[in-house]
Amino acid sequence: MNDPAVLDPSAVSVIPNSWAIVKGPLGSGKASKPSGMESRSTITAGDSKAHCITLRFTYGQLDQSEISAVTNLTGVTYNCVELFANPMPTWDEWENPWMFSDISDGWDAWLANPAHQVVMGMDLIPQSVSNNDDPLAWEEPCATGSYNQYATMLAKNLVSWGAGYVVIRLGPEANGGWEADYVGSTTTEMSDWAKCYDNEVTAMRSVPGAHFLFVWNPNACTSDLPFNEWYPGNSFVDIVGIDVYDEDCSSQMTVSQEGWAAFTMNSAGNTPNDPSFPSIANMEAFAEANKKPLSFPEWGIGVMDDAAYVTDMGQMFKQDDFSFESYFDSNDDGIAPLGSDIPNSTAAYSHAFK
Repeated sequence: MNDPAVLDPSAVSVIPNSWAIVKGPLGSGKASKPSGMESRSTITAGDSKAHCITLRFTYGQLDQSEISAVTNLTGVTYNCVELFANPMPTWDEWENPWMFSDISDGWDAWLANPAHQVVMGMDLIPQSVSNNDDPLAWEEPCATGSYNQYATMLAKNLVSWGAGYVVIRLGPEANGGWEADYVGSTTTEMSDWAKCYDNEVTAMRSVPGAHFLFVWNPNACTSDLPFNEWYPGNSFVDIVGIDVYDEDCSSQMTVSQEGWAAFTMNSAGNTPNDPSFPSIANMEAFAEANKKPLSFPEWGIGVMDDAAYVTDMGQMFKQDDFSFESYFDSNDDGIAPLGSDIPNSTAAYSHAFK
């Protein structure tokens, strides 16, 4: 899933999976900030267990009152907000994420508090070079370093805007054919995708003042690709993420209908278990094997008011090694917002996470 910050139809560009993204003003003449920043401890490359929230801010402008409203509802304090800088149409827009390039959007003020953190979804490339029919058309030049200049400029811009500590979901859900940077399915495509990721991370980390954390973030239940063939490597990944909503893609059942064990293994369509199948259980095992914390960058209720799903997600988050989680509370794309639409799940969420 993608950007929940949509609004005026004249200000958005529609993307294949029905989300839209605000095209904020670029080159707005905003003053740069000093590169020196306080360290951030809300999200770490360890068992930080940070609670984030994904909201649908009007015109993309961060509004603390909307965050406070969710806190008042759930009792959970949110020092982390998730947003999307993908897809971007061109390299120029890719280098200048809308939420930080204009000070009036409020994201800069949010990050000025050292207790606050932002998780940003970012494709490896803009739409202008995307080619899902032939991913190698962009993967090969990226794997040889041809796009490093853009990653360097992106990092320089983020640091100058006071966003040198953001958490970057680089290439989120790239195992899904709806993404601009879809990995593909051949060994060469997977290898070049991973090299592209490595090159961009290396370029961004080389910028003075850059302290980004990078999340490798497949989508659950999508494309049975061998993890090791498109995993960028431990030197380039800080956190492993998996996006997992409330319906088992194999059985089309929820946790209350089939049980947590079947849900985490996707056993209806993954028996005997293929360790490369992107189930919750397999992704956690992969993260543990690589000594990386897991995260739930996107999760939420889309099928029914299923308190069992929320309770079990919360229990796993508490018991195991997790960096952060972010409920998709945007009231769009069929995902229910916390509140009166899903009272049982909301009560379970409050009990599990506050």
